[in-house]
Amino acid sequence: MSQPKKREIEIVTNEKSDASDQLDEAKGKQAVLYRFRLRHKKIQTEITSCSKLIDKEEEICVSKMPPRLRDGDLVHFSHRHPLLRFHLKGTDVIRCNMCTIIISGVAYGCDCCRYFLHEVCSNIPKRIRHDFHPMHSITLLPIPSIALWHSKVESEFCCVACGYDNSLFSFYYHCDLCKFDLHLECASVTTKLIHKVKYPLDLFTSFPLKSEGATLLCCICNQVMNRQSAWLFYNREFDYICHFECAAEEEVGVIGDQSFLSEVQKSLLLQKSCSGQQQKLEKLGEVIHFSHRHPLKAIKQTNKASIMNCCMCSNQALSGYICQLCNYFIDETCFPLPRRIQHHFHPNHPLILASYNDPPKSKCRACGHEEGAKYRCSTCKFSLHRCCAGAPMTFTLGTNKKVSYKLLYSYPYDGEMAVIKCSGCSSELNSKESFMYYNFDLDEVVHVHCALNRETDSYDTMFVLASERLKSIKIEEDHS
Repeated sequence: MSQPKKREIEIVTNEKSDASDQLDEAKGKQAVLYRFRLRHKKIQTEITSCSKLIDKEEEICVSKMPPRLRDGDLVHFSHRHPLLRFHLKGTDVIRCNMCTIIISGVAYGCDCCRYFLHEVCSNIPKRIRHDFHPMHSITLLPIPSIALWHSKVESEFCCVACGYDNSLFSFYYHCDLCKFDLHLECASVTTKLIHKVKYPLDLFTSFPLKSEGATLLCCICNQVMNRQSAWLFYNREFDYICHFECAAEEEVGVIGDQSFLSEVQKSLLLQKSCSGQQQKLEKLGEVIHFSHRHPLKAIKQTNKASIMNCCMCSNQALSGYICQLCNYFIDETCFPLPRRIQHHFHPNHPLILASYNDPPKSKCRACGHEEGAKYRCSTCKFSLHRCCAGAPMTFTLGTNKKVSYKLLYSYPYDGEMAVIKCSGCSSELNSKESFMYYNFDLDEVVHVHCALNRETDSYDTMFVLASERLKSIKIEEDHS
């Protein structure tokens, strides 16, 4: 074949190759454009489908900024954007993000994020005080989607009232300090039911018939009662016992309709944290303490025959605070103790005050003794007596010759094999890993409890000093 013909063939081949490449490129662009159009069409379809909810001039795409707040709109804690006021029809099939029920009527929503709330759900309070968790307010936590809600509850969440994880609502009440969780609908159930149930019923957080050996059946559903978990309702006079959820459904009504939502909202609003509650109690001569669900009244007795044991530390006392309903008594030295502290030796977790008989039994990390009220970390199985927790960082002993000691959390010489004795009581240390006061110049060790006992002339004074010192490491509570 001649040289010119070869060149012509190569040129034609190259032209075909270029044309093929251009065609492939055009097809690729067309494919991308097609996918974009499909996506754009889908977005436009979604926007068009919700055009019935708002006026045409207010239509907004997902990519646009949310609208500014206007009169009648709502700023709600569960969403970062303002919620506009809408009037929806049931045929629009828009579900409330709080209760998952289809909205029919007035609602608040962010069309930018497809987030909507019933008007009644938008008024459910963010924080409430529950009768069986009076020490802290419990906070309503929103879950962004039902799918996330179900994945959360299956792994972590369990309502303390009914014992179940699944719920009508995608919100629940939670106390982060105590890991106390309540379904929103369970939190709305009052502690006494009197309206629609067969007999007046009182709420119990634990099984009231401790010595009963027979299997007990719920008087409403006829199923076995669980003795170990979940709350229940009981009438002693008529021996009428029933599951928490069975009694609640009888009292509140059909779950899932508008009247049910209204009843839930009204009940929760009554439990809303009230700033004037403490003042009302003070007028009655009563106070609230985090260790008990009922108000306490101050008492001061002079007759030693009337001496009482403190439910917090087990010490005997004539004066303190008592619950006239339960006979719960806490003495004057335990009453001012903070509920939670952050100790220098245990900085990663807060320590929470526990009474002397709260399980499990544990030894104080500072002195090695078990008895008495303690501050605990349940995660680390760590405990400190109130006095040991409040022990000062430096301590001075002696009358004529003052000797200063430094608080150490273990013996400073790791390899020491000799027996180390306390210069105060002459007994050996319980453990070289316990707390102690140490003077490096004199090489003297003093037990923490020996130093604190020598500081005062009575246990009461020592406990009062501990309360004062613990204020500096107290964690402030949220009483809002």
